[in-house]
Amino acid sequence: MGNEFISVLKYIKKCVLQVVYPYNEDCIICKDFCEDGKFLCSSCENKINYCKEKFELSKNSKKYSYYCLAYYSKSISELILRLKYKSDFVCANVLGEKMAELIVKNNLLFDVITFVPATKQSLKKRGYNQSELLAKVISEVLKIKMISSLDKIKETKDQIGLNEEMRWQNILGSYKLSSLTKLKNKKILLVDDVMTTGATTFCCAEELIKGEANCVTILTAAKSKL
Repeated sequence: MGNEFISVLKYIKKCVLQVVYPYNEDCIICKDFCEDGKFLCSSCENKINYCKEKFELSKNSKKYSYYCLAYYSKSISELILRLKYKSDFVCANVLGEKMAELIVKNNLLFDVITFVPATKQSLKKRGYNQSELLAKVISEVLKIKMISSLDKIKETKDQIGLNEEMRWQNILGSYKLSSLTKLKNKKILLVDDVMTTGATTFCCAEELIKGEANCVTILTAAKSKL
């Protein structure tokens, strides 16, 4: 009975989303015509410069593997900016589904999905956390549990405009493991929107390891440069 009720709620949610974001065969970026069932036209799709390799994030002799869907340019940057600053949640679906495809293609194995958190002030101002939305889409597509495992405990300066060293200093001590989180021996997928220096995701991964996670793999929608 419980599972049936949850299924009904999911169906209602899907219907509501179809009303709020009706599909009208227009590209969500340029408004040109799209093929059936797609949100991006072939022109905007072709402007995506997908990342084809695995990357490594290292600091103080510690290393984490990370994957990025695409380089931060053209269509990907437009999708992220629309999601982050214009509350265009369809963009979360587009990016999240493509990130899920990357996971399957690379045979990434993990037990749970988590995300880079935002402060309460940031959530109150924006109304949502874009990294959490991406993680939710991935979770729903792959049917793997998503958890909120980290807290951001202090406000930080916007990383835009800061050099690499300033970014690391700005972010240190900003994250901590949530008190009730149980990660012992679990393989974690950590989701964020953009990877630049990696300071944010590295600090988050370190906290997850402190919680006795077995390993942490990082996945972002885009890879950017300073």
